[in-house]
Amino acid sequence: MDDWDTLAIEALRSLGADTDMVPGAKLRQRMVELGRESGFDVAEYVANSADSFSTLVGRVANVDVQVRPGSDVLVGLHGSRVPSDTRQIRSDRGYPGLRKDVYEAFTRISRVPFVYLPGTDRFVPENEAEGTSIAVESVTLDGLVEDRRSFVGTLPLEDQQPLIDALNGSSNPLAEFRREATSREVLRQWASWQSQTVASRVGEWASRNGLTVRAAWLRRTGMADSPHQSLARLIPYLNADEIRDLRIPFRAIEALLSDQKE
Repeated sequence: MDDWDTLAIEALRSLGADTDMVPGAKLRQRMVELGRESGFDVAEYVANSADSFSTLVGRVANVDVQVRPGSDVLVGLHGSRVPSDTRQIRSDRGYPGLRKDVYEAFTRISRVPFVYLPGTDRFVPENEAEGTSIAVESVTLDGLVEDRRSFVGTLPLEDQQPLIDALNGSSNPLAEFRREATSREVLRQWASWQSQTVASRVGEWASRNGLTVRAAWLRRTGMADSPHQSLARLIPYLNADEIRDLRIPFRAIEALLSDQKE
């Protein structure tokens, strides 16, 4: 494994992309892992190129790239199929998000790595951990920049170069990218793309560590809970005495009994 083409093919095969196409961000992460083992710096290779990650991968022989506007590209070996559960990121109901501590653990650059505490179901910096903990891979600036490059590859060609220039020509590429994304009105697309990409990364981390993604880690942005949903979410936080003190209108009890009889 001594060049880009070989690395891309090896990564795709290891992800099962000879059968089902995989998101570009997932492929990039796998290439970074394999490249690290062989001394190939994926981030440096892409940074030194005038093209995006998805464009470079698309030039590899026998590799197919499917661009989906506003979403991550799909990549697979020739003949692979689009997964049946693939869906567009944007929808009228909002897009999947993550609880604040989960999101920070997988997107925040920190000198102190984050860990997960199974006992309290929280992600915290390692120096704040008590009891059993599970490490989370450190977030790097190169990795965050690469995520943005992957997203740019999903946009129309006329929007790509200004965003690439923002990442390449600034001492603070993340802030400059955000300003440019705002000015070109693609910030919401980036937010939803990033949200699903990070959520996928969390799922892969959980799988590697023998964990199941908890519903409490996920939320859906752009949607407000109804009063009924809010009450249902509140109940687990109340003790038995507090629940007994709740005042429930007799009308609601009658309605419940009536429904149960049907």
